Amino acid sequence: MHHTAHRVKIESGFSIMELLVAMTVMMVIMGAATTLLVGAFNVRAREDRRSEGTSDARRALNIITREVANAGYQLPANLTYSSPAGTRSVPANGLIPEDCNAQAITFVTNLNAQGDFDSGGAANGQIAEADEAIKFQFVQDGASSFMVRRDLITGDSLVLANRIDGVQFTFLDAAGNPVANIANTVTINIRVWVTLNQVGQAGQAGYQAPGQVSLSSNVNLRNAKLDTF
Repeated sequence: MHHTAHRVKIESGFSIMELLVAMTVMMVIMGAATTLLVGAFNVRAREDRRSEGTSDARRALNIITREVANAGYQLPANLTYSSPAGTRSVPANGLIPEDCNAQAITFVTNLNAQGDFDSGGAANGQIAEADEAIKFQFVQDGASSFMVRRDLITGDSLVLANRIDGVQFTFLDAAGNPVANIANTVTINIRVWVTLNQVGQAGQAGYQAPGQVSLSSNVNLRNAKLDTF
């Protein structure tokens, strides 16, 4: 009799109710852990986008700032360009008015001054070397957007940044006011930004509101002849 009681005690286990309670608790814990994990991944993805976009924007901004600062350098006399309105003279600041707007800037410079003069020392009115006629343009193609550098002499194109969402060029006069005539530009403000999407729902853990990271630079056209305006 004692032997039978001992076997019953050994073979006893959890009841169905106890198993259901345990499974319910485990599912609740796993659901909470999954929610936190998904939120963490979303936050990490947004921070990666912020980091990559900022790096892309900074790289493009540095290149544009450095090159645009050379606009107007040692331009040959009587330098002209063709436009739909006919042949026009290049302003002293080197900017091409018909091809400059809030999302694009085109300029010329004479980096290799001797290469653009004839044997007698007179300017031949030409810009003909690589990197002497450049266009920077922000392009939107469907869901994609990128900043492009085009060499108008060689025809080469280079994508400077493809993780940015907007670019704005603002052309300013000597007093810092927006110009009505691009030829009067002495300073250019360049702003590049990256848009950050909302993460999660307001009031919940891990929520991050939509936002924007913006970088800007002021370029002084040091070669512009202010007294000619």
